[in-house]
Amino acid sequence: MTPRNRRRQLNRGLLALVTLATLVSGAHADPNPKRKVIVLEYRSGSSAMTGIGARMVSVMSKQTSLAVLNQDQTRALYGEHLDQVIVKCAGEADCVSRIGLKVGAAEVIMVGISELGDVILTMQRIDVSTHSVSARIADSLASGAAPSDDQVGYYLSRLLPASDFLRFGVLDIVASEAGALVTVSGEKRGVTPISPLKLRAPATYDLKIEKSGFVTFSTKVQLPPDGELKVEAELSRRGGTSWYQHWYVLAGVSVLVAGAAGTTIYFATQKTSSSVPVSGTLN
Repeated sequence: MTPRNRRRQLNRGLLALVTLATLVSGAHADPNPKRKVIVLEYRSGSSAMTGIGARMVSVMSKQTSLAVLNQDQTRALYGEHLDQVIVKCAGEADCVSRIGLKVGAAEVIMVGISELGDVILTMQRIDVSTHSVSARIADSLASGAAPSDDQVGYYLSRLLPASDFLRFGVLDIVASEAGALVTVSGEKRGVTPISPLKLRAPATYDLKIEKSGFVTFSTKVQLPPDGELKVEAELSRRGGTSWYQHWYVLAGVSVLVAGAAGTTIYFATQKTSSSVPVSGTLN
């Protein structure tokens, strides 16, 4: 058997073992999808895939509801000796979990890079509370190759529970009249005053607020993930002269920071005759 074939056989054996560990452990659902997760890199004498941990953080921040910290952010909380501790842990779950415990993380994603002819990329999801590996996957890539963002997203879908990929925003509807029926994308959600609604985001919703004897307020809103959109609807009695500006072009408004946690966007109706409605109807 040639050296290259021996390396391939060794790689296949390694990946088979890792895949088996993944099937046994599984990516269990977590009751707190907004939990803090840190991503760390451990390199076994390899300089391949520079910045792969940071790329995983970037994809996780865009695709999941997790609060994700990269290695630099974790170092700022843990201390400058973090890298030495990672090397000492060598990927061992109990040791790595103590890093997560110190910085208040619920989980650690440990990214390992080693070379056995090809580059072996391993990813472990370590539960800090149990000091154990919840899920583990691996891939073998040619020397000099790097996974695309789509591949990283696929790795994460295997590593994390599906609930982590659900993101939400809050739609806060305030109407000038009590007892008005609120309908969101065809679904009746109650009458005003109504509690803020937690909805899937990013997404576009059709909003209708109606009450007998009043002009129906109807508009379309774009709800950003991890943010709050406040809609203030002033209903006027039928036969009046008031009209509404139902839709703002929010892209140029400085208060909009799509996806930023805690962001509140005020989306109010207007009664000034100098405004021109962009979208929305009066019934």
